[in-house]
Amino acid sequence: MPTKSGKATILVVDDEVSLRQMLVRQLRSEGYNVVEAGYGLEALAVARSSEEPIDLVLSDIIMPGMIGTELAQRLLAEHPGIRVVLMSAHTLDPVVSDPNGRPENVPVLAKPFEGQKMLALVELFLNTTPEVA
Repeated sequence: MPTKSGKATILVVDDEVSLRQMLVRQLRSEGYNVVEAGYGLEALAVARSSEEPIDLVLSDIIMPGMIGTELAQRLLAEHPGIRVVLMSAHTLDPVVSDPNGRPENVPVLAKPFEGQKMLALVELFLNTTPEVA
């Protein structure tokens, strides 16, 4: 759902600072409102305190403290209708590759990825009505 400025608000969560900053820059250059967090608990706090509702979360899976699948479950429970896309360079890791380990309708984007692929996926998920339990 777009914000007052007409663009969606996206939360980028990644403990790798350089990747997070690159994603934030790229999304902002496309006109999105972007907030960021370096790990799961910070992301929950950002989502709770954001002035604009978070429309989409792009989160790494393998992070210290709280893995992305747990973050996705908690965000979906607290914010029905939020969309989540997980990212990982560890696609062979059982935590990442097991679809039973993540919420339904939460895809995994394999790192590294081209910026245009990420932007296309962002557009796709922002224009898809989420399943609300």
